[in-house]
Amino acid sequence: MHVTMAEEEEVKTYSGLIVSIRDGLADEMARLAERFMRLIDGISPPASTRVSPNPRRFSDKVVAAVDGGSMLIPFADASLGIASALAVIYHPEDRAFERRLLKPKILFQEPDEDEGEFMDRLDVERETMVMQLASSLLEDVDVLAVDGPLIPRPKYAGEYVYQVKNLLQLAERRGRLVFGFVKRPQARFLEACLGGSGLGDRFTDRAILAALLERFWAAPWPPMRPPAGSRGDVDVKFTYIRLLEPPTPAVFRVDVPAHLDCGEVMEVLEYVAGTADPEHGVPAMIMKADEEVKMSRLMMVSLYRECFMKVASGIDPKYWSPLAPRWGERLW
Repeated sequence: MHVTMAEEEEVKTYSGLIVSIRDGLADEMARLAERFMRLIDGISPPASTRVSPNPRRFSDKVVAAVDGGSMLIPFADASLGIASALAVIYHPEDRAFERRLLKPKILFQEPDEDEGEFMDRLDVERETMVMQLASSLLEDVDVLAVDGPLIPRPKYAGEYVYQVKNLLQLAERRGRLVFGFVKRPQARFLEACLGGSGLGDRFTDRAILAALLERFWAAPWPPMRPPAGSRGDVDVKFTYIRLLEPPTPAVFRVDVPAHLDCGEVMEVLEYVAGTADPEHGVPAMIMKADEEVKMSRLMMVSLYRECFMKVASGIDPKYWSPLAPRWGERLW
């Protein structure tokens, strides 16, 4: 996930603007909810199964979670991006955690690259690093959780897709359980399972299943492959699982290699359900990796200031401008 460098600032918004926004927002939210209720009425969920949470599942296994982090620093003329990947490994024999880290990569925005294109490039670099690090762990772990999808996003290609395929092939050859845990799934894979209702064309799988699944139920079951053309020639399956009670839409997607059978996938789901955080619904190992790889704004402000003083101390101030933050960014 990206963290921006902009600081919160006190604003004094015109009261009439606040009233106008409130009224318009309430109207649009009411229309959206009404449309969803009308479409979901009478829809049956895809074939599903109940998962029995098992916090002891894999308790005798070496389990690892891998996550990536990125940060965008807006210099005056161009942005700088930092991408990283971190693995947290739990060794049950001595109840100890180990960390492995890929060396962070520093990327500069190209002169002809707009901000959106640069952020996309930074995202791809981060996710590629996650897959590289994940592959390097398979000699040493039994179970590997990737914080993110194994189904490539449509805009991702090239080296990223190669690294996903490499991870899945290595996992199959070495008999390792690998799965991807997608915290904020935005896919629309399930329309074919909904009787051609058109619901899946308007709302994400997550929104639909949040209205149809009970806690610890998974659907579709058995896991299914994504529609043709949406998985980047990577052979994977997916299912969704609800991990918290309403009103939170705590439906998460679990991606697994296509060679896993239903029994192996169920073991993964039992582990996910059994170790899910009671407030956020995310498995503990994935939360740990996510927390340790995050680059907070305060941390980056501190690092920026330290590096700026180190570099700028030997340069005439009139040459500082390319290193200065963009207007509106408070890094000093």
